[in-house]
Amino acid sequence: MSIDALTAIRDEADRLAAALAAADPEQRVPTCPDWNAADLLWHATEVPEFWSAVLAQGVTTDEGATEIEESATPRPDDLEELRQRRAAAVDGLLEQLGAHSDQEPAWFWFSARQDVGVIRRMQLHEVTIHRVDAELTAGRPVTAIREDIAHAGLEHVLEVMWPAAFDWIPDWATITPVAHVEITAEGGAVQSLLISRWSGTRPRDGNEFDAPVGRLLDAPAGAGAGSGPDADLDSLPRAAVSGSATALDLWAWGRSLALEHCAGGSERVEIVGDSEAMAQLESLLAQGLD
Repeated sequence: MSIDALTAIRDEADRLAAALAAADPEQRVPTCPDWNAADLLWHATEVPEFWSAVLAQGVTTDEGATEIEESATPRPDDLEELRQRRAAAVDGLLEQLGAHSDQEPAWFWFSARQDVGVIRRMQLHEVTIHRVDAELTAGRPVTAIREDIAHAGLEHVLEVMWPAAFDWIPDWATITPVAHVEITAEGGAVQSLLISRWSGTRPRDGNEFDAPVGRLLDAPAGAGAGSGPDADLDSLPRAAVSGSATALDLWAWGRSLALEHCAGGSERVEIVGDSEAMAQLESLLAQGLD
């Protein structure tokens, strides 16, 4: 990653902490309505603690990751103790990220990427997006996302967050391509997204499922390739999405609410095309990213 991720994570974590310190702990998080400010503070604590442990213990298996989750220290009741623990968690994460190279193997929840680099990238965008959540919760203007980080954040959704869902599609499901969407950030290349739906009846209980998944059309083997490389794109409904890198980063991470609250003025995402393609895209976005 050409971005100085350690410095960026520190900066974003400090902004997140400052915003939450100014918010009522019971204030709901507009972009994560199941959480209040204290819940967001806890999430910003347990996540870096978990990944620090993964790196410190050299975890490379699902079993190792589960053991870390099951042995985690419970959430403290005292708010000040939680704030101090969050600060220590960030310090620990940065120490571990600084001690490992991107190429080192490490467990990650996407089968196509199992290395420290994807953890470093994920933690940068995790803290950046939750900083946006924190500022919205505190009623503050949303600090601008640096352009290179915004471009990388959009790429992370397209290359990791959306295609990772293919890992959890059961063997009995059918995957059907349903839309082709071109996404273009200012200053970036056109990204071609194939949206498919997986559906079927679960044999053990007869429950029916139908959900969207997305992957880049030029995704490497294993990175969500189960959607079918031979889809007839010309027959699919099409749509196009464009905007600034910041706008598309917020939009892709499900933070469109922040577009009207950006410190430098409101941002906008333009979506045009076939109504069916736009509906399928909206369905994919509605899956949500925490």
